[in-house]
Amino acid sequence: MGIIILVSISVFFASLIALLSDILKIEEDNRILELSKLLPGYNCGACGKSGCFNFAKDVIEKGEDFRMCKPLKKDKAEEIEKFLSENID
Repeated sequence: MGIIILVSISVFFASLIALLSDILKIEEDNRILELSKLLPGYNCGACGKSGCFNFAKDVIEKGEDFRMCKPLKKDKAEEIEKFLSENID
């Protein structure tokens, strides 16, 4: 009898977790990840952000200038400019 109760509780909570994971899913913006891959990846903080991912997030979401990245090379800057022109609404 105890095993049946334990299995029933387990099935209930597994179903609840599956249902809530669909309801509470957070949509992520893939452009942020792609832009962060184009940045140097030094996480130096020279742009005033805590890392390249947070800088990429502010560029995509808040429209900050990607040229604030101090160690960014010219060829990568051109690549980022092309990426942003194609992917910003």
